[in-house]
Amino acid sequence: MKKNITRRVVAAAGLAGAVAMGLTSLAAGGATAGPLPGGTVTRTLVDGTPVTVTLYDEFVNVQRAVTNVPTSREVWLSGKIKVTVGGKAEGGSVNAGYLVGCQVNFGATADSGAGLEINPYKDETTPSAGFGGGFTLAPGEATYFPIIETTSGTDTAYEDYHVNSYAFKGKKGGVVYSQEKFGLDGCAGYASAKAKVKVTVSTDAVKGVITLYGKPFSIG
Repeated sequence: MKKNITRRVVAAAGLAGAVAMGLTSLAAGGATAGPLPGGTVTRTLVDGTPVTVTLYDEFVNVQRAVTNVPTSREVWLSGKIKVTVGGKAEGGSVNAGYLVGCQVNFGATADSGAGLEINPYKDETTPSAGFGGGFTLAPGEATYFPIIETTSGTDTAYEDYHVNSYAFKGKKGGVVYSQEKFGLDGCAGYASAKAKVKVTVSTDAVKGVITLYGKPFSIG
């Protein structure tokens, strides 16, 4: 069945190269906005297929909610993801979003693959926030906010099959997202988030999954 992209996400093969950016520290507290360093990771699958995943032009804007409730925030996220595959691979799929936590220490570098992991079923198939949606987190809780969401049909009555990935063909693919918004409520302590990009690549010999984590940042 036909799949529709229901978010403001543009997927394209052959994105431009990574743009150099200065690092900006986003302190906890009030409104913050600025670029994030993104990240890059290169892995070689067991059959020798190289895969490179790059997150760049990542930008966050955090505001107090219009209700002016101290435990609520509104977050807008932008960025670009570029994937390059070699060898006998001909395409792959990109799953991207943000891990969001209340008083949770994500504490992982961009390509370490360490840090907190969310329940994979919740992470990939039943995200906590819809388009422009929101969620509530208590201290010590975390969830996953996807920036890609497609549905199974054109009629809302049939939009019960959600896919949080974009498939591409060829040696290059990517995703561009702009001003993706979510609201966070109920977090009385500090809140933080970090990008998570998962790329799946298959060849005749192997199926590989490469995960890139962005740098954790404060959302107040």
